[in-house]
Amino acid sequence: MQPLHYVFLSFVQAATEFLPISSSGHLLFFKGLFHSSGIPILFDIVVHVGSLIAIVVFYSKRIGKTLGSAWLELIGKREEKYNSIFLFYIALSTVVTFVFYLILKDPIEMKYRSPSILFVTYLVTTGMLLLTYLEGKKDKSEIATKSVFLPIAVGLLQGFAIMPGISRSGLTISPLLLMGIRREEAAYYSFFLAIPAILGALVFKLFEMESIGFLIDHWETVVLCFGVSTLFSYLFLALLNLILRRGRFWTFSAYTLVMAVVSLIIFL
Repeated sequence: MQPLHYVFLSFVQAATEFLPISSSGHLLFFKGLFHSSGIPILFDIVVHVGSLIAIVVFYSKRIGKTLGSAWLELIGKREEKYNSIFLFYIALSTVVTFVFYLILKDPIEMKYRSPSILFVTYLVTTGMLLLTYLEGKKDKSEIATKSVFLPIAVGLLQGFAIMPGISRSGLTISPLLLMGIRREEAAYYSFFLAIPAILGALVFKLFEMESIGFLIDHWETVVLCFGVSTLFSYLFLALLNLILRRGRFWTFSAYTLVMAVVSLIIFL
């Protein structure tokens, strides 16, 4: 692949990592379109680090407030335990996803490496996004007011995002909206949850990386891809939050439906 291909894929990953249209699905789609299977693991690591930095920067103030308030709650200086419960739910969702990943990673990845699966998986994402049209306008609540079944369900759904075409943000934000969680809160929970998910994926990818030869030979491309991923991840994260606040999350279903149909035409 040419350096411009890597830069293009960095942009695609940045846009689709946070928008509910599946980054893994798009990367598999374009890999099939370019007839390329030689994308190095290092590329995945670089662009995901860029996305991780974008999350931390975008939510830096709120993450700091959550961690600081949770500490005060735990040492008994505050009666309400909202932030500590929020962090416990994040940990619970993460553990559920991790167990799901360990059990099903190999069979899923072995079975669903072909772009032909994108027709089915994009239809699943489309259906989940369409359901958010029914979220209603009733009073919204906070994550911490719900039972532990909600973070367990979100963790399971996040686990399915290992399949290309299944959107991680789509499958974690949608059930929160349907359960009456505030839109900004749903986005914050989903992307806070993405931090350990991305870190975990990076650890697995580091063990899979055979060499750093690509970095040595193409360091200019690597730096450019990292910059593109970080910048556009931040911009698209801001865009998603804007769309969520306006109650238009379901509109992404039109795009994922088109991706399903195009994948059917091209790859089947």
